[in-house]
Amino acid sequence: MSFEVTYNGDIQYIKVFYSTEKTRAAKYYGEFYNKMDALASDLKRLKQELDEDSEKAAKIAKEAANKALAERFGSLRYIIDERHWDEDMVISKILDDRKEEMFALAQKTFNNEVLLEEDGAEEYKIHLDEGAIEVDGELVEAPVMFFLDSDHYHEWNEAKLEKLEQLDWFIIWSRTEAGEFKAEGGQHDGHYSSKELNMKNCLLTYRDLPLVVPTKGTDIFSNELEIHFADETRASLEMRNA
Repeated sequence: MSFEVTYNGDIQYIKVFYSTEKTRAAKYYGEFYNKMDALASDLKRLKQELDEDSEKAAKIAKEAANKALAERFGSLRYIIDERHWDEDMVISKILDDRKEEMFALAQKTFNNEVLLEEDGAEEYKIHLDEGAIEVDGELVEAPVMFFLDSDHYHEWNEAKLEKLEQLDWFIIWSRTEAGEFKAEGGQHDGHYSSKELNMKNCLLTYRDLPLVVPTKGTDIFSNELEIHFADETRASLEMRNA
């Protein structure tokens, strides 16, 4: 006797592009990674300088503003309100220019062909919540939410993000698809048991096989491409055809 287990829900496909020894040496896009590294290194230096100078620069700007107000309207008639003053108002134009250069280079380089074929990128996928398990097309009780809302699930995702946040820059492509997904090979021998449903690396598995193979077409709910900078900002890139 055989049966087929399927997960009906959402899968998020993730592909991350960042500088490694392999990507820097790549034949077609190695130059891109080396250029991005050089710009990111400059950006990181400028960010450090801004962090060191922002308090002093803000003080200079505030004093200059109060002096200009006094000269124009008379002493103490108008002053800068300390309650609304923030040293983050002072930014680095050169730093922003470097980010714009990185953004333009990434936008110029990345298209659908690069996204699909670039070698050396890190790829993984995760199941998202609100899915259900079916056996031969029939809904069964299964501890789906127990796995997808577990500490392990969230800790694994957070560990991935923390690793990326240590980088000087990275580009992440995420695509969420909804559908019905089975294990590779499809059919299992014997009888279904919920005890054989587990999770590994944020993917539901049955008998240690991840339920990730679409049984038919899927619906794409989101398709996003973002560049992340060393100053903890990010920007959306346009998905382009080759």
